[in-house]
Amino acid sequence: MRPPYSRRRSLTPMFDPELTEEEQIKKMVTPRIVQRRNSKDSEEVVLEMFEKICPFGCENDVVIYTTTLRGIRKTFEDCNIARSIIESHHVQMIERDISMHSGFKEELRSLMGAKNVKVPLVFVKGRLIGGADELVKLEEENKLELLFDGIPKAVSACEGCVGIRFIMCMDCNGSSKVLGSDGRRSIKCGECNENGLIQCPICC
Repeated sequence: MRPPYSRRRSLTPMFDPELTEEEQIKKMVTPRIVQRRNSKDSEEVVLEMFEKICPFGCENDVVIYTTTLRGIRKTFEDCNIARSIIESHHVQMIERDISMHSGFKEELRSLMGAKNVKVPLVFVKGRLIGGADELVKLEEENKLELLFDGIPKAVSACEGCVGIRFIMCMDCNGSSKVLGSDGRRSIKCGECNENGLIQCPICC
């Protein structure tokens, strides 16, 4: 015959009748604190693996430099892979498309100290993580989640630019040219970039 159900026995793994209430609470809470501390330590250890290079003002952000041009298929596909991996973690991502704005290209060259820089390149919390291959490896090793700890969750796409971060210039209607003071000669529009675009005034 099986022994009757014992409430005391079922609680034994969690509660020790010989400890005071204060000691019981401490026993339950301490492992959680240690777990969080170890998680933080792991995040710092992973971050220390990467070089400190930080896009201006993005010390606590995820920044990815990409291109949407299909000129080089491998580059275009790598950009899509890197973007998709980050998006799968549902964290806020600052994407800087060098094909949309030459200023981003110059910014990246300055960061890397080189004229010819290959995209995609990903920066997390002021560290250069690398390109698509490095991102895939970190994802397979379950380290990306640690790196993204503390990054704000992604929000819905901007209603103004649908997440592109650029809109057509209203002064030149995207032509990047306006009439000069003489009303005859066309001159470069001073409000937009080389593609006739301006950064979205809502989300940028």
